Amino acid sequence: RMGTRKKVHAFVRVRPTDDFAHAVIRYGDDNKTIHLKRDIGVVNNQQADWSFKLDGVLHDASQDLVYETVAKGVVSQALDGYNGKLIN
Repeated sequence: RMGTRKKVHAFVRVRPTDDFAHAVIRYGDDNKTIHLKRDIGVVNNQQADWSFKLDGVLHDASQDLVYETVAKGVVSQALDGYNGKLIN
């Protein structure tokens, strides 16, 4: 498959905890956008809002769902001799 261009895929997995930052993280309706807001309390001309468009947001996802969605294709292609990388 030389000459075939593949893009890098980006996913984020968010696992809520007892002290989960509900006021800081919001998810888009498309399940591909995550919004982060930092309350800085004072005006200091620093960016306080970020929005990221990803290939997918896995909110409270099981390990099986993460593997099926993110890793299965990479592992399969690696077994066929192609390079692949998962970054945690």
